[in-house]
Amino acid sequence: MLEPSQPVKAHQDDSAAAQLAPPSGGPRLLAIDDDNLHRMIICRVAAKAGYAPAGAATYDEAAKLAQQVAFDCITLDLSLGPHIGAELLRHFCALGCKAPIIVITGTDSVTCNETVKLGKSLNLNITQSMSKPVDLTVLRYRLERLKAQRETAVVAS
Repeated sequence: MLEPSQPVKAHQDDSAAAQLAPPSGGPRLLAIDDDNLHRMIICRVAAKAGYAPAGAATYDEAAKLAQQVAFDCITLDLSLGPHIGAELLRHFCALGCKAPIIVITGTDSVTCNETVKLGKSLNLNITQSMSKPVDLTVLRYRLERLKAQRETAVVAS
């Protein structure tokens, strides 16, 4: 069973970004999900895949963290209470976000596909989508693969 993690949340204070130092220079991941358990599990899987995870439960928390920190990967739930995750895509575009974005959602496939199309039309790096409940083995594999691609790109440059 997964143990609870302690992801940084934007509402803690403005020093949250300073607490996101990745272990050994590892990449940073932002897990955006309004469900505490899902967000905690995604953060835990990300940590096991070598990321320094941060969690955001709301549009406002996610937007604030994305302005403070250049994340290396983002997981995005499409249902965020009064907001929809797709609203964050425009915000990420305005910030010039280049991080791979994994859409993780329990919404229908039509909504998910339309959101992925929107992200790609905004020139965001939408890498894939996953349905809830998330297959944790697949999620960890995808995160590890993205991390390896990032490391290869850093070495090549």
